[in-house]
Amino acid sequence: MFTAPSLADPIVDNTVCLKGALVVPPPKGDQNRSVQKSGVLDADGAFVENSITWRNTNQINLEPPMPAAEDIQTLEGSYMFAGPLFGHFGHFLVESICRFWAVDHLKGKIDGIAFVPKFQNRPQHVVGVFRPLIEMLGVDVPVINIEDPTRVETLYVPQQGFGMFEMIEGAPEFRDWIKSKGGKGVAPQGEKKIYVSRSALPPARGSLLGEKRLEALLEAEGYTAFHPQKHNFEEQIAAYKAATHIISIDGSPLHMAALVCDANQKVACIARRAGDLDEIFARQLKAFQGIETTTISALKQNWIPETDNRPSRVSFGEVDFGILYDRLLEGGFIAGGERWAPFSETDLDELIAELAVVQKVGFKRYVKP
Repeated sequence: MFTAPSLADPIVDNTVCLKGALVVPPPKGDQNRSVQKSGVLDADGAFVENSITWRNTNQINLEPPMPAAEDIQTLEGSYMFAGPLFGHFGHFLVESICRFWAVDHLKGKIDGIAFVPKFQNRPQHVVGVFRPLIEMLGVDVPVINIEDPTRVETLYVPQQGFGMFEMIEGAPEFRDWIKSKGGKGVAPQGEKKIYVSRSALPPARGSLLGEKRLEALLEAEGYTAFHPQKHNFEEQIAAYKAATHIISIDGSPLHMAALVCDANQKVACIARRAGDLDEIFARQLKAFQGIETTTISALKQNWIPETDNRPSRVSFGEVDFGILYDRLLEGGFIAGGERWAPFSETDLDELIAELAVVQKVGFKRYVKP
């Protein structure tokens, strides 16, 4: 029985070194499951506990079966096992980099870093997409994504040092690595006040209801709407480092900001969904960079597709604009004037009608059972 590691305890001595270990990716042709059978088996076939990536107390990878001998490839040299490589930006920034703290400790001992795919969907494309960002985060060894069961000559398997939810503050070793390496080769460049917007994301991505109105209100306060997906990784890092004030809806970009910003910057996080995610991002920003985040939980209502029965990543949060105004004014993000008014019923009807056109599905108020 395996148990989730405590990131409050020292993890530097918990890296295991294995000879002839077997790296087992998820099976080809399988769907994207929330929990996969993948990881590391030692030379005797035993599942290596350090190869588990945890999400709170839940494993996201389980012991894989022993592959058939004829399916096993070989890899000479020494590598560090990094766990699953997510294609999702936010999960990459939290769970795929969670063992990178060990790279400096293994300096001169490894020839590269070995991931396994989160699932087998264009694994070489995914590693190609994230390789530049991995380098900007201070990793200076080659990175590979292993598609087939592979026996590795020498494999180092560090303990996870960072993770989602209750693991969001990371281990001290991980935080030290981020402070010394994260985005240090990228010069700040961009606007002083930015609002990290979701309004230009593709359909089927949730946001705040009436976000365009929020953008206009913040533009009147001197902010520029920043759309991360329109910029490469270097430009994103440069923009976050350059900003004195960052306002963002809860979402993946704040994980990036927590990796590269510093304590002199002001950050506000607006919750667009239930679950205290604004507080979770605040904990990460405080632990990593010493930033005291202004959290804004003003959710009044979830609007969900008519085909759904609960809020999800595609739902839209209706927030109280008056509370947004109050919290941003208190936090020193806006100069203020007339308090922002709530949407009228006519406004709401128009916004929901617009959503239906863009999303190609009607939306309804979520009523909790």
